[in-house]
Amino acid sequence: MKTNICILTKSLKDHDYCVAGVEFPSGRWIRLVTSKDGGAFPKEMLDDKKFKELDLVEVELLQAVPYKTQVENWLIDLNKEIKRIGELTLRDVLSVHPIQKSESIFNSFGDYLEKSEIKNVNHSLEIINVKDLVFDTSMKGDGRHHYKVNFQYNGHEYKLALTDPQYRQEDFDQIRVPSATLVVSIPSVPYGENDLYYKFVAKIFI
Repeated sequence: MKTNICILTKSLKDHDYCVAGVEFPSGRWIRLVTSKDGGAFPKEMLDDKKFKELDLVEVELLQAVPYKTQVENWLIDLNKEIKRIGELTLRDVLSVHPIQKSESIFNSFGDYLEKSEIKNVNHSLEIINVKDLVFDTSMKGDGRHHYKVNFQYNGHEYKLALTDPQYRQEDFDQIRVPSATLVVSIPSVPYGENDLYYKFVAKIFI
């Protein structure tokens, strides 16, 4: 099946890209994957010289391959060329897929979902408007930086991991942005001994 998708995320996943976007003109979420278990894209396939966020691309989809929580996954035909056919604006995207209007993020006020909560979530991607976003690139004990963003959504504070490579830079530390539009996601599998599904920010639009 051939379709047009506006790329919204090229989120880091195991040093590769997790690519998701909105189909035009239907407005539905589609996460492009390279395998039935949610395989990410090698960076060389989707580097910024070829495709970037808000590019409209034509892709060949083989089949829907929902994987655990990530019900938006579609397997792409790697034998067919991904064609860049234009560039859109965030306003164009929101005209077919409006901002999420909900009380909380993924039906939860916390920074993660427990197994009991994940059963009540039927999607893994949301696009939201937030206030008072602050970048945090604190140093871990092993000398590496971790990248998070603090923000307010509907009066509640969140602190989520950041996988948008554009802003995973130490230069952004403690920079405050009055308002932003975020693509937030949840993983397909839980993390840690407590089996928690940590929410993360896959893309920031300022």
